[in-house]
Amino acid sequence: MNSFASSRRGTITPADLWQRILAAPADAGLKAQYVDALEQAGDWHAKVFALTALHERLSADPLFTENAALLKPERDAALGDWRTDFDPHAAAWPGRIEFVDAWPVELTIDAAAFARHAGAIVATIPLRHLNLTAIDDGHGVFDLPQLDQIASIDGSKQPWSDGAIHALASSAHIGALRWLDLSRADISESQVEILAASPALKAVEYLNLSDNPTRDPVDASAGYGTDWQTGRIILESVFLPAFGAELQARHGKIGWLNGLSNYLNNYPPSRYSF
Repeated sequence: MNSFASSRRGTITPADLWQRILAAPADAGLKAQYVDALEQAGDWHAKVFALTALHERLSADPLFTENAALLKPERDAALGDWRTDFDPHAAAWPGRIEFVDAWPVELTIDAAAFARHAGAIVATIPLRHLNLTAIDDGHGVFDLPQLDQIASIDGSKQPWSDGAIHALASSAHIGALRWLDLSRADISESQVEILAASPALKAVEYLNLSDNPTRDPVDASAGYGTDWQTGRIILESVFLPAFGAELQARHGKIGWLNGLSNYLNNYPPSRYSF
């Protein structure tokens, strides 16, 4: 992007690092190098990351919440300026880019539009998180190689047909997917069976199937006990409901059935932690 500063010949510029990040959007080391390069180049984008990091630190400390509130308008203004670098692209797709820790890594877009513009999208932002709408009008989206870099998908609050479920379950490009929200998606028990039988979804660590016609098979739906002194969840009290036990008996160990067991101290896990 031509707004990024360059350094003298022979050194790595922010623009160089941005291209590397686009090719490896999960690489936290590259992102740290990019922010350092912005600071060294005196590029105004460095302020976006500095203000965001400071606001996050202040917000996390109860003693400094007032300071965080005072800083927020400046942080938001910097993020607004950062957004203008991407708005023309987002309008053309069209989609809505969301910033996480100042990084433009999340996109809300309908499935068919993503299928049409996936190449341009991943060449513009280091996309990691997708909020897909109108799934049934574009479930060919799951054939796209650009999904290889996606860690989380929110497909909630819309019906999923059998065709869409089959497309997801048989995708060859969801190896990085760890977080999936299919709540309020009119999911049936036969569709959950398809998901449970999918080798492609074995690595998913969190799947939200709440508020669907199906019985919820995930361990969190069965309830749990807590320690009266610490308030922490007691691991021995966590178990699969009957439907979850049936699925696991038929299809072997399934990570997303055991999300609560795996994230006792931080359930549900944030999609941004993957």
